[in-house]
Amino acid sequence: MQNYAGARYRRRAATALCLGVCVSMAVAGAQHRSMPRDHRLAVARSAPDPAATPIHGAVAVPGRLSSGPFTPPDGTILLGVSTDLYRLDAFDQAAGIAAHPAIYNRWTTPNGSLQPILDDARTRPGMAAMASWNLPLADGAVAAGREDGYLWDQAAAVKAYGGPVFIRLDWEMNADWYPRWNPPAVTPQAFIAAWRHVDQLFKSAGASNAAFVWCPTVWSGPNGVDDSAWYPGDDAVDWVGLDAYPQGAAPDYLLHGPDAMEPMAQFAAAHGKPLMLAEWAPQLPHPDTAASVDLVLDWAERYPKTIKALVYFDFDNSFESKDFLLIDHPVAAAELRRRTQSNPRYVTSLTG
Repeated sequence: MQNYAGARYRRRAATALCLGVCVSMAVAGAQHRSMPRDHRLAVARSAPDPAATPIHGAVAVPGRLSSGPFTPPDGTILLGVSTDLYRLDAFDQAAGIAAHPAIYNRWTTPNGSLQPILDDARTRPGMAAMASWNLPLADGAVAAGREDGYLWDQAAAVKAYGGPVFIRLDWEMNADWYPRWNPPAVTPQAFIAAWRHVDQLFKSAGASNAAFVWCPTVWSGPNGVDDSAWYPGDDAVDWVGLDAYPQGAAPDYLLHGPDAMEPMAQFAAAHGKPLMLAEWAPQLPHPDTAASVDLVLDWAERYPKTIKALVYFDFDNSFESKDFLLIDHPVAAAELRRRTQSNPRYVTSLTG
């Protein structure tokens, strides 16, 4: 195993803790990492010329479908993005997306409100919100019901929103860089108890427009604990998610290593759940290549009945010399457009 966690992920522990406040200031959230550039610089960057780049149109997905809340038909993949709202248009242009992607993800602060993410998603009709929810679990308060007032407020906000909302609760739980919900402070048993409590509360609140996304990362896990040890159960999970960066490790490890892309696709299929690649992107200073896109899309297309969403991580982590912005990867962006434009497999609008 290459040092996937050390090289790409360990930075998250400190960054996720300090960025919580920044999320509410339109900075890309507590998960990671990103300190946004000046708005004028972002607008001025060299996105593809729209006159030279055909833009594919949005495809609406009618209503809820049988395999899970807001799951598109077999052979169809929702395209999504994690980015700051002011940078969304630049991403759309680079990706060749008309209007907006199907899914828009942001991160909350620790015990933060989901409302700002819902408000941002509402600015683009047909764009589903996804909230990567930073919910601390280390003190056991969630499972014990001591945070129920706060949880009810979030469920009420989601219900009032009305449209599709993906809830990516305490992502990468199988890692060791999020002390609020990773071991040793939180065991798989404690995580599952908290997750099931939140899921049941949302159901009791009538927030039926919430789809819960259980999202580990490509990682062998502390002490070799398998991802499945963290799984809350089919009745409490709507989507299986995964975070995997195509230049974060050797392709064979990403695809076939412990809890990697192929095993997780098979896990989701075995549980009858749609799978979302919830974070992916090529990253400078690695070479800008078409292969980084092809690895992800080829994998997704091998599982037409299972892999149903790809959410691009569109941030420039200049403070750690890593740049994931699609506009800064012209070769990868061109390959993404080539593979997805005018291809009905790839969906850029979701209606509930």
